[in-house]
Amino acid sequence: MSYSIKLEAALRELEEAKINKINVMPPPYRLLRKLGFEIVPFHYNSFSSNFAIASVWYIPISFALVFWYLDDISITNVFAFGLFSGLMLGVCTAAYYSNSAKKHKLSAWEQL
Repeated sequence: MSYSIKLEAALRELEEAKINKINVMPPPYRLLRKLGFEIVPFHYNSFSSNFAIASVWYIPISFALVFWYLDDISITNVFAFGLFSGLMLGVCTAAYYSNSAKKHKLSAWEQL
């Protein structure tokens, strides 16, 4: 079955589960889709895939925020705090999508 057919089925299932649209298509997902990637919606991804995508998204944002708001911090601490907070946000995001998929009893991507 083609990606577009599976995506339509997944979006229909997510809508029937009454999952908020911003959780169905968060900014990283929309960005990757606009760049041409055929990415599986996060509710259907594995924990590790969601962790990787979310961490890649959050780490640069964390670096920028730490650097912007904390003037008197060393670059080493900016790097350490940005990396740590980005990874922790990645874990939390991946856990949310994993738990949400189980809670709403969503189908596996392969079964759509």
